[in-house]
Amino acid sequence: MSAVLEVRDLHVSYKSSNGLVPAVRGVDLEIAPGETLGLAGESGCGKSTLAMALLRLVPPSTQITGSIKLAGQDILTMKPGQLRAARWAQASVVFQGAQHVLNPVRRVGRQIDEAIEAHGSASASRAGELLDLVGLGARRGDDYPHELSGGQKQRALIAMALACDPLLLIADEPTTALDVMVQAQILQLLDNIKRERGLSMLFITHDLSVLSHTADRVAVMYAGRIIEVGAGDALLRNSLHPYSKALTASFPVIGDPSSRHQPRGLAGDPPDPNNLPSGCPFHPRCTVATDECQSVDVKLRHVSDDEKRSVACVLVGKS
Repeated sequence: MSAVLEVRDLHVSYKSSNGLVPAVRGVDLEIAPGETLGLAGESGCGKSTLAMALLRLVPPSTQITGSIKLAGQDILTMKPGQLRAARWAQASVVFQGAQHVLNPVRRVGRQIDEAIEAHGSASASRAGELLDLVGLGARRGDDYPHELSGGQKQRALIAMALACDPLLLIADEPTTALDVMVQAQILQLLDNIKRERGLSMLFITHDLSVLSHTADRVAVMYAGRIIEVGAGDALLRNSLHPYSKALTASFPVIGDPSSRHQPRGLAGDPPDPNNLPSGCPFHPRCTVATDECQSVDVKLRHVSDDEKRSVACVLVGKS
């Protein structure tokens, strides 16, 4: 089957007083039917900008070029009416921080109904069915957001995102504000829903450890670009790009008795998009960088069929 989402040479730049600020730079990715692609990287690497650009949720002044095809239709050439129809029905988003997304003065069930009504006739039982599906219970549809806990609010957002049976679910840091136990429950819920409904999912996080049991493939993002892609378990256990290695080393491998390493922090910060270094953008923080890394900006290249691995690093493959 053809890809549910296909992105080619995507560039996203914000307008500022100093000109255009490049947040996403030449990204290529695709998600197959029923597949979960994990997108990982530090804050400031462009993950959320990429997610918002997929449904044109960025400010109107933002410059977007390239191609974003959702179920074969190009999002970037859609007229406003077509775009409204694609949102929720073709793809929907679960944002982080549910307390900032839900309307505090409207009942939860009514907010779910609004999404359904925008794309057709609402059913009196639809919101209740969705709340049951996410383990919250239909009766909580009569509650206001302040009557729900953080995990319950997140479940309500997931119910809302599923209201119009989308093909693609974009989960942008959906568990960041939750404690570890609730985080595990939400991750399991998303995985169960994905399998039961045959959903495709883009799961965005800065924490690679949450992708170990949820992602079929993982893409690592740095300085607005994808710098490594591979089969989820293989990439997390044997990263090739120095940045991916440093990122995985920053988190403990919970539940893996073979893991003996102590988490190591990654020094420095992602580069300023207005002042990107020459060559590989990671070289100022890289412990194995060579002179070539400072001058050669390598594009993502395929290196392994078995692990579906592509890497953007001049050092990978050298003896």
